[in-house]
Amino acid sequence: MRFADIPGLESLKESLVASYKNNHIAHAQLFNGPVGGGGLSMALAFASYLLCENKQEQDACGACPNCHKMERLIHPDVHYIYPKPSASKATEYDKLQSDTLKKWRTFAHEQPYGDIEDWVTYNGYENKNVLISKEDSRNIIKTVSMKSFEGDFKILIIWYPEYMHPAAANGILKVLEEPPTQTIYLLVSYAYDTLLATIKSRTQIFNVAPFQESVIAEHLISQRGADPQVAEKIARLASGSMGKAFYELEHAGSIAYESFRNWMQICLKGDYTAMVQNTESFLQSSKPQQRNQLEFAIALIRDAILSKADNNQLLQREGAEGEFIKKFGGFATLEVLENIYINISNSLNHLQRNASPRITYMNLSLQCSKLLRS
Repeated sequence: MRFADIPGLESLKESLVASYKNNHIAHAQLFNGPVGGGGLSMALAFASYLLCENKQEQDACGACPNCHKMERLIHPDVHYIYPKPSASKATEYDKLQSDTLKKWRTFAHEQPYGDIEDWVTYNGYENKNVLISKEDSRNIIKTVSMKSFEGDFKILIIWYPEYMHPAAANGILKVLEEPPTQTIYLLVSYAYDTLLATIKSRTQIFNVAPFQESVIAEHLISQRGADPQVAEKIARLASGSMGKAFYELEHAGSIAYESFRNWMQICLKGDYTAMVQNTESFLQSSKPQQRNQLEFAIALIRDAILSKADNNQLLQREGAEGEFIKKFGGFATLEVLENIYINISNSLNHLQRNASPRITYMNLSLQCSKLLRS
């Protein structure tokens, strides 16, 4: 991964390169950004740049041995820490780390804009609790105590530090505060506010902005061969998330407005049998699909609110979708739309915290029914 592989975010790339040129590289850096954003890809690109043997003006060369190793994520001086199931016994940790590392390298290479749910689904961890364990923190301490293989930087990329077990977070505080020479920590977080204040205070924070719509659309066209009109539509709905844009492009039509329309009609009728059936259908979806379905619903409610305010310039729907949204916005009061929006947002948060999908979605349907029928 090089800076050139990441669309947009030019000011951040320039800041990172300047930090190296000015010899002001912070030993611990935290890339804080939205889910599906450029946090992980930026950390990987920066690591490639730091280790490149023939640095260009604003990027790694992409041709030297170190660049080839980073392209495959196998450079011996770059170590990866990420959420995974805990080893049942401390003696089994090394095998677990070795097995999951191979999968993580493939995942990060194929899905640099993926999130924790994508990682969970990729490995079939749906029924397991993933975290950065106390054993991981011990592994970090052990790793930083060793000399680098290539004699240059030693880099630790910690993906989702918010998933650290409290014991793990406390265990790495000392190495964050007093790292060995030429050791750099790159933390990639999507929930900055949940991190320990002591960890945040020991890192230099780089805010990774959401991708602009034009950048997403152009990337879908140039890298994924998307139809320009489809790319522009997906970019509007992606809310700055390249990961979500890729997902929508791959599953085009699977999360259509018709399912939302049918769901709201069931809720309006107060058809409890249909609600149960709809909930069971929701359960057949994977976690990423469930999350995307609710995020799609939130976007539709947002547009219904805009249509109610006669703000057609910001309305993101056309054709049948646009007509339905205008009718839905005309039927429901602003208070009802706002409360449905809040309930869906809360349900999405509950699912992300491993709440029961059946209970969460059924309760959400009942709440929407109560609001629409009031």
